[in-house]
Amino acid sequence: MMQPWAAPVSIGGMQKFLKPTIVIVVLVALAAGAAVLLSRNTDRRPEVSTTPPVDIKGGGHFRGPEKAQVTLVEFGDYECPSCGAYHPFVKEILSRYPDKLRLEFHHFPLIGVHANAMIGAMAAEAAGEQNHFWEMHDALFEHQREWGESRNPEPILINLASGIGLDLNRFMQSLRSPALQQRVLQDVSMADKLQLNETPTFLIDGQRVYIKASMEDFVQVVEAHLHK
Repeated sequence: MMQPWAAPVSIGGMQKFLKPTIVIVVLVALAAGAAVLLSRNTDRRPEVSTTPPVDIKGGGHFRGPEKAQVTLVEFGDYECPSCGAYHPFVKEILSRYPDKLRLEFHHFPLIGVHANAMIGAMAAEAAGEQNHFWEMHDALFEHQREWGESRNPEPILINLASGIGLDLNRFMQSLRSPALQQRVLQDVSMADKLQLNETPTFLIDGQRVYIKASMEDFVQVVEAHLHK
């Protein structure tokens, strides 16, 4: 029943009223979306952070010459898909600058979202006990989906250890070692102190650097620091 104060509106009249309203709503939505994208590109993709440098001491694993001109620090999570996507570029940039660039890797397993991240870090440390940290590091990323998505990743990790040529009994003991877990947690504590909240996170000279997953971006960032 029509209320006495409501004026009747014809279908044609309602269409005339709705069309400009819909256009305005769509334009506002598009503008809002563009603003979000622009803010992300502006806030999250500068080449170098403007925050003061931080001092990173102890813990990490190193790949490359000790006296390299530039050290690229990475905080990573072996189950993190983004870390897996970046891994080939990190390896390639190290091969392009074999005498000038060094990698310093720290564990940052995001166990709240990656259920197998801690055991992945432990596997790398367990291999490190037999001087094969980097072989396991590479294998974890190259076979990330196999063990990362498994409800029981341990047999897959043991198979990776076998492929590397590790002593499997020693590897399995290390995989459950509280001392090795504490080593991983020291890196996590460092990441917390640096207020890191995502992986991978890269730093050079104590400052965070934002690098896209492309060789062009890695080369630009490294070259910029080589010519400082």
